[in-house]
Formats: sequence, C-alpha cells, structure tokens
Amino acid sequence: MTTTTKNLYLTDAQIEDFCREGFLLLKGILSPEETATAKGAILNMVPRDLVFTERFTSTQGRLKPYNADRSQSFYTAELLPLLCNNKLYGAAADILQSENLRAGDGSVGISLKDGGAEGLIQRLHLDMRVPGPEDLSAEHLRFNVGIGGCYYLSDVEENGAGIHVIPQGPRMVEEIMLNQTDGLERFEKWRHINELAPSIEVTGEAGDFVLMHHMMPHGASRNKQATPRIAQFTRYYRMSETEAREANGPDTPLAPGAQEGLTPLGRKLFGFDPWVD
Repeated sequence: MTTTTKNLYLTDAQIEDFCREGFLLLKGILSPEETATAKGAILNMVPRDLVFTERFTSTQGRLKPYNADRSQSFYTAELLPLLCNNKLYGAAADILQSENLRAGDGSVGISLKDGGAEGLIQRLHLDMRVPGPEDLSAEHLRFNVGIGGCYYLSDVEENGAGIHVIPQGPRMVEEIMLNQTDGLERFEKWRHINELAPSIEVTGEAGDFVLMHHMMPHGASRNKQATPRIAQFTRYYRMSETEAREANGPDTPLAPGAQEGLTPLGRKLFGFDPWVD
C-alpha cells in the first residue's frame, strides 16, 4: 500500500483536530465557478412543473432525487469533478494515511424552507457498515470504515439545514464498540442514536466541504431560512494493496460521456486505472 509520507493538503493541526473531533469544515474547497456549475446541475434535476414522480422523495422540506433505477449516485460530467477534487482527495489521503483511495456516493439533496419546529428531521446515525466481531479493532475502525461528507453548494447559516454532528462522536462510538458487550448492536445497530451527547449544526459557505469520519453520528436538520441548502455527498475508502493493483471500474456506471472528462486522478478514484502498476 502506498502510504503518504508528507501531507498532501491538510496541516498537522487539522489532522489532529479531525482525529480528536471527528470532523473538519474545509473552507473554499470549490471555486465559485465550480460551485455554480454543480449547483446548477442539481437545480436542473428539479422538474419545472414541480411534478415529482417516484424518482424523488420529499421529507420535511428535504428533496432527494434518484435515478431511474432508484440508485442515488449522480456520476455526471457536471458533478464528477466534486468527487475527484484534488484538495478533497488530498485531505482524505492525509487522514486515511494512504494515497490509494476509492471515491463513491455522489448523491445530492435540496433542503427547502420548512415551517416546522427547529431541529433534526432524522435521527442521528452512522454511515458506516457496522463491522462484524471478527473485524472489530481500533485499527479497522480508524482506517477502514471510510470518511466523507457533503459539499455546501449554497451558504448555510444557523438553522439553515446544516448537517448535525456530535463533537468527538467517533471516539464515543469506538469506546462503546470496542468495550461494551452490546457495542455493535447499540442504538438499533447505530441507525437511531440518542442519549449519546448533544449535537451541533455545522454552518458554512458555498464551496465548503464538511468532512466526517464514518463513525460520526450525524443527521439532517430542518431549514428555517429562505435560501435552500443544496448539497452533494462524497465518500472515500482506503483500498487494500490487492485492490490498488486492480482496475475493475466503478461499482455504479458513469453517465454517458462522463468518463471522457475524468482526470488521471479521477480515473484511479473510480477504478479505471490502477493505483499501483
């Protein structure tokens, strides 16, 4: 496995903050032009007649589009650059201590103004797949469950549908998983987390990225502001040495014509080219 010998993007202090708190707000990951292109592509998914077929779900102001096959990854020419962003990749490589990563997710969401009460519109949960007892170790939990988060493609003010996280949440989850007999089953297998610790809303500006460890309890919050929150979700996973030598392509096909625009980094992140010859 190719490990990073120097920081590609983050400072030592930022890496220390992430390892302690479980999340980082990365400022200005996207340029205004990149932000506008991605934001426009997502808004163009909304039908002009506002007739939402089964390809959309809407829950308490949160509108989520799907593909015709009900998958939620949008690997289009306009949105692929977000998953292959050099800065975000460098941050992920610094944290996972490997340059051999796999990109995924690619889902998007629009949170409209909602007149309901302030707070979360979904229970706190984990994005990680809960490991089996045979994989339960501090090293596995630190490096092999992945990291990810969301691009803010619009300014997100307080009570503006910012993502909620629990500071130092991954440490709390790890402590329970490693040391409690029911650690893997807690909170309905970590799908509905409560009574762990208070969560906070992460605000930011258009072009920022909220990066989280996948052991971070998190949830969507209600938008009380006039401005819709437009977000795209990206994840990274560390590859094994065997996987890094393979070029099996992406798990979900890219949109027609999108592959031609991939950068060399993007081709590796999506498995078209191997990381290791």
